[in-house]
Amino acid sequence: MQGHVRKRGKKWCFVVDVPSMDGKRKQKWYSGYKTKKEAQKALSKVLNEINTNTLVIPDDSTLGEYLTYWLNMYKDKLSPTTIAGYTIIIEKHLIPSLGKIKLAKLKPLMVQDYYNKKKLSERTLLNHHRLLRKALEDARKWQMIHQNVCDLVNSPKPKKYTAKVLEPSDISKLLATLEGNRLYIPIALLLMLGLRRGELLGLKWSDIDFKKKILHIRRNLVMDEDSNLVIKDPKNETSKRDLPLSDRAIELFKKQRKENLEMQLYIEDYKESEYVFVEPNGDRMNPNNFSKRFNYFVNRNGFKGLRVHDLRHTNATIMLSSGVPAKVASKRLGHSNISTTMDIYSHVLDDLNEEATQKIEEKMFK
Repeated sequence: MQGHVRKRGKKWCFVVDVPSMDGKRKQKWYSGYKTKKEAQKALSKVLNEINTNTLVIPDDSTLGEYLTYWLNMYKDKLSPTTIAGYTIIIEKHLIPSLGKIKLAKLKPLMVQDYYNKKKLSERTLLNHHRLLRKALEDARKWQMIHQNVCDLVNSPKPKKYTAKVLEPSDISKLLATLEGNRLYIPIALLLMLGLRRGELLGLKWSDIDFKKKILHIRRNLVMDEDSNLVIKDPKNETSKRDLPLSDRAIELFKKQRKENLEMQLYIEDYKESEYVFVEPNGDRMNPNNFSKRFNYFVNRNGFKGLRVHDLRHTNATIMLSSGVPAKVASKRLGHSNISTTMDIYSHVLDDLNEEATQKIEEKMFK
């Protein structure tokens, strides 16, 4: 980083290149020094602060302007669902409440007041906190602010959600109640395979190898910020996986294909599709609508509060409690690493640990 000293009238000044909000470099002048030596000393101090990332660059940008810039910069780097969530938080909440405040003038009390006054759940506010903290941390790294004020506030603390895990008898009851409903096959497969909602709805017929009885998980069907259906890669690289299919699962997929063909025959405006699960007219199935239909059904049939994602938790819990190794379960679930599985299902593994203790002693002291 370079700068130079020069004289202006009776005073000395110096100029250096500093980063701007758009990532480009711009010149900043420092003036008002009585002697050349004072200016050179001040220049050395500023250059050192720039090189050690401790220089705060005054910027007239408001928090709203900065957040808009920050979001646009990340649009091509994050998934459509993440961008959609960020857009809602920034445009509908943060900007209306805090957007007019100068970025450099934002104080911890202002952020804390935002959390205290917002009539949202603690979990939702935690998402706001995480986004704002991430954005401000980038601003700090770019030397636009001296400190991340989100580090100085009490972050929202939501109660940890306890997933509902169905007992085998509950699974039988749920499937029996669903018999004859269009939700029966997708719900049964979610329970059997432990797929994420978007992975199930993103399946194409070409992903099913009926001969070798293998299911290829290759994509995720999600909603973007404009409520459009988009296909994205699975959550992580290990989410691209192959699952062996049981005869029961194969029969369910064949039954679904038959239902699709029947809809094609009887519905005049049916749109032929390569996707397995579609709307009655052949359109791709909207993930949000799928969850709403499921919620409507379970809340009226004795399973109130059961979420679609709880079916995945049920699958994982049954796997682990049945003695399936955690590494195998992790691979089937498409977790990024086994530690994710161990963390999410630690309660199940703790129970198995106690059971192992009993079995070891039974073997040793039989």
